[in-house]
Amino acid sequence: MITTTTGKVIPSTSNPRLDAKFQGGYRIIREDMTCAEFHDSVWGFVIYRCVEGNDAAWNSILEQLQSRIQEDLKDEQFQDLLLFHDLHVIDDKSLYEASVDEVRAHFQAWVPKNLEARLHPGTKCTISDVDYLSVDITPRYKYCLVVDEICLESVEHPEGLGPVVKLVCRDWECLWSPEEKLQGVQPPFHDGITEYYDEDVGWMYMPLLFYMDKYDNFHDWCWDDMYVRPPFIDGSEDETDMVGRWRRKKVVNQEKEVSET
Repeated sequence: MITTTTGKVIPSTSNPRLDAKFQGGYRIIREDMTCAEFHDSVWGFVIYRCVEGNDAAWNSILEQLQSRIQEDLKDEQFQDLLLFHDLHVIDDKSLYEASVDEVRAHFQAWVPKNLEARLHPGTKCTISDVDYLSVDITPRYKYCLVVDEICLESVEHPEGLGPVVKLVCRDWECLWSPEEKLQGVQPPFHDGITEYYDEDVGWMYMPLLFYMDKYDNFHDWCWDDMYVRPPFIDGSEDETDMVGRWRRKKVVNQEKEVSET
């Protein structure tokens, strides 16, 4: 018998993953962080540093993420999961100033290599052999985080939901031709070419506060369920509280100074 998130006691489904889903909390993370063919158990997003300089802001993002994760796990009484958490940092100078598409390509190549490295030494199994376990579609391998210049800037402008990172979908494919992409981005958006709020650009902003919620929910929800086109986070923002508002304010102030001279 298992107890669901509503407190109802029901028979076990005999499927550990499904039982974990019904029981709620962060049990699904524990269930999905390993399989019998792996020599380790691990969960957590991969995070890319794609900008040089401002080490203080970069370190602040990492520290705030770790602090938030510890706090959320404690609140939900899943502190044991902290031992298996790995916010895997990729800080490669060749990726500084890389576009989201370039990071996505790197992540797509990293995933199978990392999965293969987790196989038991001497095993005859291959990643293809364990494909049926869907280990490559857990949040760790489906999505990655990116920190670029605007993310570092958000540390110094923590109003609203606080600092942000970019959350990138591994399997997203662009529907636009290179020629169409030259049309430029329609304001107030930060990517894409149309004026539609629901255009999928393959990434979105994620406040550091949302790390655990995103990781947990992506076990059962797909990208389309959770996507919000940047710079919006929940769609309710206006020009006074959206990501990057400080850049627009700076431009306005500069234009004002020029007009007054």
